[in-house]
Amino acid sequence: MAPVTFCKEDKMALVLIESPNKVSKLKDILGSKYKIMASVGHIMDLSKKDMGIIDLESFELAYKPNSDKKEVIANIKKEIEKHDTIYLATDPDREGEAIAFHLSKLIPDDKKIFRVKFNAITKDVVLKSIKNPGSLDENLFMAQKARRVTDRVVGFKVSPVMWNKGLIGTSAGRVQSVALRYISDREKEIKSFKTEEYWNIVSNLKEGFDAEFWGKGGQKFDIPNESTANEITDLIKGASSVKVSDVVSKKRSRKPYPPFTTSTLQQAASSAFGWSAKKTMDVAQAIFSQGLITYHRTDSVRIDPKKIDDVREKIETQYGKSYLSPTPIVYGPKGGAQDAHEAIRPTYETPLASIDKDEKKLLGLIESRFMASQMAEAQFDQVAIQIEALNGSTTLNLKKNGSSMIFDGFLKVYGEKQEDVILPQLALNQALSVTEVISTQHFTKPPARHTDASIVKILEKDGVGRPSTYASILDTLFERDYIIRNGNSLSATEIGIMVSDYLSHNFPKIVDSDFTSKMEENLDKIADGSAVYKDVLSKFYQDIESQVKTALTCGLPPTFIVEKECPKCKSNMVKKVSKHGPFLGCSKWPECDGVRDIDGNTNEEKSLETGHKCPECSNILIIREGKKGKFFGCKSFPSCKVTAKIADDGTPVFPEKASNEDAVVCEKCKKGKMIHREGKFGKFLGCSNFPKCKNIIK
Repeated sequence: MAPVTFCKEDKMALVLIESPNKVSKLKDILGSKYKIMASVGHIMDLSKKDMGIIDLESFELAYKPNSDKKEVIANIKKEIEKHDTIYLATDPDREGEAIAFHLSKLIPDDKKIFRVKFNAITKDVVLKSIKNPGSLDENLFMAQKARRVTDRVVGFKVSPVMWNKGLIGTSAGRVQSVALRYISDREKEIKSFKTEEYWNIVSNLKEGFDAEFWGKGGQKFDIPNESTANEITDLIKGASSVKVSDVVSKKRSRKPYPPFTTSTLQQAASSAFGWSAKKTMDVAQAIFSQGLITYHRTDSVRIDPKKIDDVREKIETQYGKSYLSPTPIVYGPKGGAQDAHEAIRPTYETPLASIDKDEKKLLGLIESRFMASQMAEAQFDQVAIQIEALNGSTTLNLKKNGSSMIFDGFLKVYGEKQEDVILPQLALNQALSVTEVISTQHFTKPPARHTDASIVKILEKDGVGRPSTYASILDTLFERDYIIRNGNSLSATEIGIMVSDYLSHNFPKIVDSDFTSKMEENLDKIADGSAVYKDVLSKFYQDIESQVKTALTCGLPPTFIVEKECPKCKSNMVKKVSKHGPFLGCSKWPECDGVRDIDGNTNEEKSLETGHKCPECSNILIIREGKKGKFFGCKSFPSCKVTAKIADDGTPVFPEKASNEDAVVCEKCKKGKMIHREGKFGKFLGCSNFPKCKNIIK
C-alpha cells in the first residue's frame, strides 16, 4: 500500500484505537491533523445465551454490538462521517485485529481505510507507521475467530454434560481446564502428602569451615531417625583420621537473561513484587499507553538492532567497557514463538504525566533486564571439597562447596547476588580436625503450591495459551471459584478439584496439555495462512462431539464416591455441586434426597445449641453454617428468621435495627423508606419495600 500524505486542503484524518489511555500521547505525537478516538476494547461480541455459531459447516459467527458500547459505536459512526481517511490503530495482536475488523464494518465503502500497528507509542514508531500503513490481516482475524469458536464449543458442549452429572453451575474451558488441572493436581498431592522424618549432620572443623555428612563408603546414606543420627555422630567423633579426599576447583560463568517476554515479565513481577499476572499486565498496559515500553504482549526475545547499539553505548558510558558483552548478543526466537513483535524493552521516552509507584517499579524492572541482556557474564570461582572420616573399617563421607564471585557483570543491574562461601586453601590428603558434630531433626515438606509465576512458566513451557491469554486464564479460574489465593500461592477449591477430576476422567483430551498445545499451533497456522479456518474447526468440533457422546455414557470418577452413609437410606454418598456450593448427595438420587455437607455432616450435626436466647421469640439460638460460614440462627426457623454474627468471644452480634423515623422516602417507589441494610459487599441503604422495590444507595 502506498504511503499516505496530506496536503493543506485535506481533511483531518481519524485514528481509531482501543484504549482511551493512549489518546493524550498520540495527540501529542500526531498533532492537530489527526482526530483520535478510542473504542474502549471490543465493540462486538458473540451472544452469551448460545454458541453464537450460525453454521457448523462454515463456522460463520453471529456477532452483535456489545450492549454497553452502543453510545461508543454511535459516536464513532458520527465521527467517521467527518473524515475521508480512517486509520485503524488497534493493538498489534489477534484481539486488536478483531477489533479493527469490527470497526471497519462501521466505515462506508467510499472512505479510505488503513491499518497501522504501533509496537510502541513513540514519535518515531507512530509516524513511521502512519507514513507506511498496511491493510487488515484477515488471517490474523480468522485465528482470533477460531479461538472464540473452540472456547465456545467446549463451554457449550461440555458444561451441560457436567450439569447432568451433578456439577450444577460449573463449566469447562478449553485452556483454563488445563491450568486448573495443574493447580488441582498439586493441591491433591499436598493433601495426600505424608511427612517423613530425616536428620542432617554437620561437622565443624578446626580449619574454619563446616562439612555436611552425605554417605558411607562412597554411597549416599539417608538418616531416618535419631538413633541412626546418634550412631553416625559417634562414628565421626571417634574417627581415627579425617582428611581431604578430593578437591575440584573451576571457574564458572553465568550468562545474562534475554529481555522480557510477557510470561517472563509476569514471572519476574510475581517473584519480585508478589504481583498477580493480571496486575502485572494492567500496570504494563498503563506504561505502554504512555509510550514508555514496547508492546507488552509478546513471546519474542528479538530486539531492534539499532536499540541494541543504543543500550550498549549506554552500558559503556555508565559502567565501563568491562561490563559490556564482547559482541552484541542476538537473542533468537524460541520454539513455538510467534515472534510477531520485539521483546519488551523501555523506549526511554519522557512521560507526559507523572507515573505512579507501581508503574515506576515495573518500568525499572524492564529497564534493568533490558540493560543486563547486553552486559558481560558474571564470573565465579567454585571449589568442591570431599572429606573422608575413617573409623575402623567404616568410611564416612562429608562434603563442602564454596563459591566466590570474582566479577559481577550483568548482576550489577539485574538478578540476585548470593553471599560468597569462601573456603581455605586445601590440599589433597590434607589432615583435618573435627571440633564439633551437630545433628538436627527435620521433616519432609509437601511440594509448594503454585504461584502466578510458576503457572505461567508451565503454561508457556507446555504451549498452552499465548502471551495475551496468561492473565485471563487465571482470572477466569478465580471468577468461577475454582481457585483461591493464599498470599502468593494458588489453591484449588473443592469445586475446582471436582471439576478437574471429572474432566480428567471423562474428557481427558480437554485437560491434556498436548491436545491444547496442538490447537494453539493450529491457531498460529491459521494466522500465518498455512492452515484453513474451516478445516481446523471441523476436526476440533468432531473431536469434542465424540468426547461428549462417550462422557454421557460414563459414570462419575472414583474420587466422587465418599465413604459416608446417606442419613436417610444408608446408601453411599457422592460429591455434587449446587448453586450453594459442593455437598454430598445420596447415590440413589432421585429415589432418595439425603444430603450432607461436603465434610460429611448433616444439618442436625452442624446445628449446635447455645445458651443464648432469641430476642424475638425467646427460643434458643443455635449455631448454623451457611455459604458465608458459621452464624447464630433461631431454633424456630423458618417461623422465626432471626440471625446474628458470632463475635470473637462467641456471643451473638445482632444487626442494628434501622430507625424508620429518620429514614428518607424511597425516590423510586415513593412508598418505602431507605433503611440501613448489610450485604456481602458491606452496608448500604435499601428500600423497606424490598423485594417489590430494589432501590439501593451504596
